[in-house]
Amino acid sequence: MKALTRSGAIALSLTCSLLLGGQAMAATPAKGTIKNIVVVNFENEAYANTFGSSSPATYLTGTLAKQGVLIQNYFGTAHVSLPNYIGEVSGQAPTPMTQGDCLGSYMDLVPGSPATGTDALGQVVGNGCVYPASVQTIANQLDAIKKPNAKTHLAAWRAYEEDMGNDATRDGGTTCAHPTTNAPPASFASTSDGYVTRHNPFVWFHSITDNAAECNANVVPLGTVSASGAPSASSALVKNFSSVVTTPAFSFITPSVCNDGHDGVCASPSAAGGTTGGLIAANAWLKDWMPTLLNSPAYKAGQMMVVITFDESDLEAPNMAAACCNERSGPNVSQAGGSGPGGGQVGALVLTSPKFIRPGTVDSTGSYNHYSALKTYENLLGITKGGSDHKGHLGMAGQPGLAAFGSDVFNAK
Repeated sequence: MKALTRSGAIALSLTCSLLLGGQAMAATPAKGTIKNIVVVNFENEAYANTFGSSSPATYLTGTLAKQGVLIQNYFGTAHVSLPNYIGEVSGQAPTPMTQGDCLGSYMDLVPGSPATGTDALGQVVGNGCVYPASVQTIANQLDAIKKPNAKTHLAAWRAYEEDMGNDATRDGGTTCAHPTTNAPPASFASTSDGYVTRHNPFVWFHSITDNAAECNANVVPLGTVSASGAPSASSALVKNFSSVVTTPAFSFITPSVCNDGHDGVCASPSAAGGTTGGLIAANAWLKDWMPTLLNSPAYKAGQMMVVITFDESDLEAPNMAAACCNERSGPNVSQAGGSGPGGGQVGALVLTSPKFIRPGTVDSTGSYNHYSALKTYENLLGITKGGSDHKGHLGMAGQPGLAAFGSDVFNAK
């Protein structure tokens, strides 16, 4: 694990009631005003490391933070990586195997039967890694609202995975890359390839992978950058974000295992050069790719929201298993994080139009997690039917009393 740098860190204003309790519901922008949502997911950093005054991620904490709202009390929902990614797009809580990142086998979750009782919250019962076709994700929800193109199979959602397909044999393909059932996933970087299956949320659901044509069209490589740091014009992300019409309603971006901050010393290519990883590589990656998002027609039109966050806190951080929002464990493990109820405090930076936020502010009053964020995305994108609460919220995102981002985040006056 990476050593922590806590000196000069922003003071944490957490109380037991904030960690364990919810908060009153508050208004969000009207349905349809934010039409495009982008989630950029980094890895394994505590809030104090990332956003403290000693953070090496100065582009994130300086340039980008001045343009957005920093949610101080934003938490992961599990340890280690994979159950957070799964929860972010489906609201499914961990299994014993996903808590171990499913490093050894891409095996189905069995028996995969629906949980029962008043507290079931759309969970499935069992152990394993790949969820049955009955389990929906936000991608499936969007497919139900806007059917994918019958010829191209392009949908209203997209996943952009850095380095995916650099070594197609290792990764399990060039698009929608995953191993065959019971085979080992791509779990560790090579010198040319920093894609790892556990950081690609959509390939862990039969509801996505069983439709191979759609998965191949929408779970795609991020693309490359030039020596100067400019993304290639051939990148799927660059092409998609070049017009409002082609910008997906929901995008999930995963940097490589080097550039997402996971590896302190990298085997795969680093955006910062050489073998440099951690927050330095993540910061360099943001410098390369964020201008494409923030200069896109959809963002300039004021209809896009970008959320930059981390899957979980560093396992060596104080309160590394801290949770919020009355997080529930689900039916498959006694505690969502294995050693505690959550994934620790990671923070999230929300970037969107000044119509909705006051740029350069810090939200220290709200308390949210990955399930809250999923609920927010569903609300903003007009998903109102189905889900565990029959109001459009999947799995744990439908937990009674769970708050979507409120007026503490959308704080424009």
